[in-house]
Amino acid sequence: MANDTNEERLTAGPTVTVVKVAGEETGGKRSVVEMHLEAGWSGPPLHAHETVEHTWYIVDGAVTLTVGDDVRTYGKGDALTVPAGTPHGFSTATTDGAVVLEVDTPALDGYFRDLAEAFPAGGPPDPAVIAEIMGRHDTRPILPEGVPSPT
Repeated sequence: MANDTNEERLTAGPTVTVVKVAGEETGGKRSVVEMHLEAGWSGPPLHAHETVEHTWYIVDGAVTLTVGDDVRTYGKGDALTVPAGTPHGFSTATTDGAVVLEVDTPALDGYFRDLAEAFPAGGPPDPAVIAEIMGRHDTRPILPEGVPSPT
């Protein structure tokens, strides 16, 4: 059982992800992470997962979430679910940053570990490396028409 003494802190660029429940603890059925998002962070590119469903709970601050064609800002205490296969993205909507609790079904904590290894704090992202990591973790970027994939 996870507790504060064995939580894993992962830093990838401007975000810190704290693994609250690792996929290994649930047989890969789910993971729970707490994402600390830097103020002004533009977020990941629009993307979708074939099998992963997200449930987000906004612990602090606010985030602007794009889910399909719907763009809304969610604040402290708000919750929502993004079904598998649905294009989505998010960005920080406050000057103080935001904290989001994310439950992924099935588990997605390996994605955050791989990002932290490839993209440490302050390091520039390599789009080809990020695309390769996304591909390994059921994450498909949704690119504007006519824009080639970085892979």
